[in-house]
Amino acid sequence: MGWNTYHQIVTELSPTKWIYSDFTTYVITHNKSNSNKQIIFTDVNPIDLLEQLKQQDGKDIWICGGANLVQQIMRADLIDRYYISIIPTLLGKGIKLFGELPKEQKLSLVRTRNYNGIVELVL
Repeated sequence: MGWNTYHQIVTELSPTKWIYSDFTTYVITHNKSNSNKQIIFTDVNPIDLLEQLKQQDGKDIWICGGANLVQQIMRADLIDRYYISIIPTLLGKGIKLFGELPKEQKLSLVRTRNYNGIVELVL
């Protein structure tokens, strides 16, 4: 995840408990922070980090992040499956999730889920 996503989690969404305690989390940032066994802060290029992680033992890699991070990984064609959560709020302005793509990408709907007023698309 990127710094903004991390910061929102620890200051607004779950300030008293790390909600991804079952995972090793990599926070891609230029902010200097102390890493621990569970949360690793790094300024490594996200594409290079993904390539390194793919060479290691473990399960799938889950990207939880904002538009900037997602766009970088999309351009490198490293996303196998998209989980897109739609929250019924029209912001009016902000960063486009996918930005401009170099070419059209066809996706297939795998499933949907509706919970707590949120619709999740798995593509």
